Amino acid sequence: MVKPTRLTQELIDDYIARGYWDTISIADTLKRNARQYPHREAIVDSKTRFTWSELKQIADRVATGLLEMGIKRDQAIVVQVPSSTTTLVLLMACHQAGIVTCFPPMTFRHREMRYVLKTLRAAGVVTVWKDKRFDFFTMIKEIASDVPQLNLVWVVDDNIPQGALPFTLLREKTLGGEDCRERLQKYAFDPFEVSVIVLSSGTTGVPKLIEHTGASLKAAGWGVVERAKLTKEDVFGIIAPLSGGPGLQTWWAALQLGAKVCLLEHFTPEEALELIERERVTFLSAVPTQLIRMLKEANVKQYELSSLKVIRTGAAALDASLAKEAEARLNCKVVIAGGSQETHSFAQSGVDDPQDKRLQTVGKPFPGNEIKIVNDQKEEVPVGRVGELLVRGAATSSGYYENPIATLSAWGEFGGGGWFRTGDLAKVDEEGYLILVGRKKGMILRGGQNIYPREIEDLLVSHPKVKQAAVVGIPDSIMGERACACVTVVAGQEFAFEEMTSFLRQNGLAIHKLPERLEVLQELPSLADGQKVDRLLLTQKIVKKLKTAGKV
Repeated sequence: MVKPTRLTQELIDDYIARGYWDTISIADTLKRNARQYPHREAIVDSKTRFTWSELKQIADRVATGLLEMGIKRDQAIVVQVPSSTTTLVLLMACHQAGIVTCFPPMTFRHREMRYVLKTLRAAGVVTVWKDKRFDFFTMIKEIASDVPQLNLVWVVDDNIPQGALPFTLLREKTLGGEDCRERLQKYAFDPFEVSVIVLSSGTTGVPKLIEHTGASLKAAGWGVVERAKLTKEDVFGIIAPLSGGPGLQTWWAALQLGAKVCLLEHFTPEEALELIERERVTFLSAVPTQLIRMLKEANVKQYELSSLKVIRTGAAALDASLAKEAEARLNCKVVIAGGSQETHSFAQSGVDDPQDKRLQTVGKPFPGNEIKIVNDQKEEVPVGRVGELLVRGAATSSGYYENPIATLSAWGEFGGGGWFRTGDLAKVDEEGYLILVGRKKGMILRGGQNIYPREIEDLLVSHPKVKQAAVVGIPDSIMGERACACVTVVAGQEFAFEEMTSFLRQNGLAIHKLPERLEVLQELPSLADGQKVDRLLLTQKIVKKLKTAGKV
């Protein structure tokens, strides 16, 4: 058993007593769906469709194959493949076989993958061979010498390189009847064991390995269901990556309902809209960048999108005016979540919230979660005052994998008394809605006045020419720091400094918050997860450029 780092039996009993957790495992939930909805479609991608009974059968095959090829209960496998039915088949198979799973983003390379594989002591890897830009299999083979336990590497492509195992060996495994079912029942994870490891973005180097139990995964899923008023009749579209965060959280919601999930392996705005049209998606899980690109790069009028009722987004900033535009043009409601890999969603707006609350806040705390806003002395601040956001609750992580020191540092203490320090600056309004202001480390201090980058970024991306925006602090000998806006623009457009400042003034931004420099870039550097801007690297590049020009 991989024991959760910070959970105590007292805390487990408390969450069960309050109805946030139960004793039903992920494996039992899959079994129930296969029994109750055998012919309903469960998961779909561009190549494959499985009903719930088919998903259960193929997960049984893969689980049995993994065990028979020598992977032991409580060992880990690492899966680096595009979001597809293969991802979810492996996830369900490993829950049944008692094998810990970890899903690195496709953007992870040697440095991050070596650290993940070594820390987990991974016994196996499932990957693709290569794409147009990178050879994933060769990377794993180069790392394997540093990971003694790593003996098995499966490739999911039709063409298999020498030295790899075809994933079809697992998918086509012949089952051994009742003995096989009894074995899987014996090996399956219970709800209070660590079963999934998700990864941080790695803002200071290597990623953190974040534990989740079946109980916390289910609690995170139920929160999505409750806020969006979802049922088993809904069709879930997941275009957010399944490497963690909003993508996987949406899967846990659909699994518990027995609803259909449609996956997009490679995102483009047009393919996302085609998925909604083709599969009659009613609920879409997307990160803000994807939603912005759909609005700014695609002609949404070309698609029949009448099925779409709700879009759930989060993980990065989304300006309220853009969210409102999405509602108008896509004829649906947008709900916004705030969260982290450690907390899933600590809060989310709901479909029944008034539009201003739904789009200008991240709603109220998730069912089973609590929040607290504190000052630098860890004292709770009054309503409406900005402070650091602390979170605890049933949907949160059980700690950092085999790292009690880091866990204690982040939560303060083990058990129910621990509060996770998010690093987010936030405030709560008089009605209890949570408003995220920015990151504590990202705040710019200009001449003694605080500038929160998110406020400016939200306004910038609402400009029709701007696709992405990041505001960073540049050292200044007089003011301490000055704000620099870095943007990417829509193809064929130009965006000048005067145009930026005029637009921000028209939208009521205070004079001291106006960026004093504009950098228009081809792309913004991203963290290894591919979803968030690497602000440190961006700042370093700008400072280097200014030093070379003799301006710093």
